Amino acid sequence: MTAQKNNNKYLFILFGVYIALLVYFMFFGFGRPQQLEEVREFRYSLEFTRIPLWLPSRLSIDIIKLWIFALGNLLAFVPFGILVPMVFEKHIKSYFPFIVLFVFFILFFETLQMVTYLGSFDLTDIVINTMGATIGYCSYRVSGRMNTSSKYFVTMGLSILGFSMLMFLIAWVFNSIITPSFCHNIYNDIVADHYIFRTE
Repeated sequence: MTAQKNNNKYLFILFGVYIALLVYFMFFGFGRPQQLEEVREFRYSLEFTRIPLWLPSRLSIDIIKLWIFALGNLLAFVPFGILVPMVFEKHIKSYFPFIVLFVFFILFFETLQMVTYLGSFDLTDIVINTMGATIGYCSYRVSGRMNTSSKYFVTMGLSILGFSMLMFLIAWVFNSIITPSFCHNIYNDIVADHYIFRTE
C-alpha cells in the first residue's frame, strides 16, 4: 500500500512537471511575451484544409522549420496520453472519456493563448495535438499488457513509433486524396512562412 502511494505521488509530480513545461512552451516559450508589444488582436484560424505532417522530399530552412514545428505539435502531447490514464486510472478507463477530457483541455488552452495575445486559436493545431494525445493513449494501453518492465518500455517505444507512422499515413491520405490541391502546396516556402507566422 505504501509503495502504491509513493508511485501515485511520483506520477502526480511527473504529471505536474509535464503540465508546467507545456504551459511554459505554449505561453512563454519562443519569445511569445515579447510579441505582446506588437500584437494586440485576437488571432485565430478555423480553417482545416490539411494535416501538416509529412516526410520532406526536399530541404530548405523554411520547410525544416515547418516540419519540426508540426512534429513538435504532434509529439508534445504524447506524454499527456500516457500520463492521464495512469494518474486518473479510476476515472479514465476507455478512450472516449480520455479524448473528451483532452478536447476540453486543449480548447481551453488554445482559447487562453488567443485572449492573452500569446498565441492563436488554431483548429489545425488542435487536430494535430489530438492525434499526439491519441498516440500516447493507445501506446499506454498496448504496453500495459506486458508483464515485465523491460517489455513494457520496449513496447511503449515501439508503439509510439508505430502509431506515429500511422498518423503520418492518415495525414498523407487526407492531404493527397481528400484535399489534394493543398498537398501540392505543402512544400512551398511561401506556405511554410505563412503557417509559421500564423501559429506563433
